[in-house]
Amino acid sequence: MSDPILIDTASFTARRETRSGDIPLAELDGRISAHELLADNSGTVHYRISGGTDRWQRPFLDVAVTADLQLVCQHCLQPLAYAVDDNARLVLFRDEAALDAALAEDEEADGMVYAAEIDALPLLEDQLLMVLPFAPRHADCDNPRLAEINQDQPNPFAQLAGLKAQG
Repeated sequence: MSDPILIDTASFTARRETRSGDIPLAELDGRISAHELLADNSGTVHYRISGGTDRWQRPFLDVAVTADLQLVCQHCLQPLAYAVDDNARLVLFRDEAALDAALAEDEEADGMVYAAEIDALPLLEDQLLMVLPFAPRHADCDNPRLAEINQDQPNPFAQLAGLKAQG
């Protein structure tokens, strides 16, 4: 497990600070490092977190993650290169009610409740989880066994229609 990335929220956002670094994929929480879609966890995740305030004077964190992952193709079960390059802005709200009101007003908004100190590591892990595809697969799997398995076979719906016509 990687060390926490602690941020003094008030100072970090007021001074528009930035923090960046690399984290080995294997050192992330098991939700990531042992994820069923990963072919291996030998990669590295690069992150960049920037603080600031928006036009309504609300503090925010811009969270960016990039990584070159090896996922398991859900079609041929072979490794699939998958590039992650994602950015998100998390607006920090004073309490749960303000957060709920903002999210009800704008479904696209991302936010969280303000805390004096934030561990950014779980934010990075959450960001990675959100960008993983549901069922990754190659555009064209180059597996000769698949051609054999997926030969033209009778359409099951056509067979059902034939049974219905007979009955």
